[in-house]
Amino acid sequence: MRFRTLAGLGVSECTIGTAALAHDPVGAKAMVALALERGVNAFEIDAGDLAPAVLLGTALKGNDVHIFARATSLVPFPLPSPHVHARQAYPGSHLRAGTEALLRTLGVERLALLQLHAWCPEWLHEGDWMETLGRLREEGKIGGIGVSLFDHDATAAFEAVESGAIEAVQVMVNVFDQSAADALMPLCRANGVGVIARSPLYYGALAGRTQGFAADDWRAAYFYDEHRRETEARVARLASPLETALRYALSHPAVSTVAVGMRSRAQLEANLEAIAHGPLGDDEIAALAAHRWLC
Repeated sequence: MRFRTLAGLGVSECTIGTAALAHDPVGAKAMVALALERGVNAFEIDAGDLAPAVLLGTALKGNDVHIFARATSLVPFPLPSPHVHARQAYPGSHLRAGTEALLRTLGVERLALLQLHAWCPEWLHEGDWMETLGRLREEGKIGGIGVSLFDHDATAAFEAVESGAIEAVQVMVNVFDQSAADALMPLCRANGVGVIARSPLYYGALAGRTQGFAADDWRAAYFYDEHRRETEARVARLASPLETALRYALSHPAVSTVAVGMRSRAQLEANLEAIAHGPLGDDEIAALAAHRWLC
């Protein structure tokens, strides 16, 4: 396992996305154990998603790892959203309560990173979230502050990156949506802000899955017939799509780690094998420009 830097920490190039862990608790615990054995030291979690947090807390068993948490908005709002004021979405009292609850559930003393999810640029100048997160950092309950962007909204973080207020940005990075590499990632690199590359497999499509989802899985509606057929056709044009996708996500020097959702040993093995081959070469990246699609 190779390591890169995020918020002053040495983090594994692979971060385990935990959203699906609770679907197969036994398999997920075995996967987490193997991930730790193979050198993975980073996990990404929705702070309000209790079941994966409980499972992860049990599976970690005191191992020293880095947890990147996305705060859950106090009020639900549609995405992509109209502007919701920061004091409604992320009041300081809500962030503190959520952080302290997650720490207890996970059985850890500190989150490596707390991120405001579905980031709106206006939030940089609104509410008391920044003061609260600053105090949580002083108390040793979080290590760094980050923002997590909604899907293809790579431009939303520009001002936050330049402000010096954050240490990390989580953004979609995959061969279909290459927009983060245009301006956001160079800006992050210039300002010393780490990047967590999210959705490298385009919600599983680049790992060969675009259907057969559970009824309560949002991807069942997302990959409606026409979109599914086009996605499958585009995946078929790629050689070794899973490996290509993960290696592409690691190719920009601004990227600190790639967050990949997984829940089985087989998925972990396939992802780690791909990541072990390292970033793509310049010629390979240039050839992938023809596969840009979503942005």
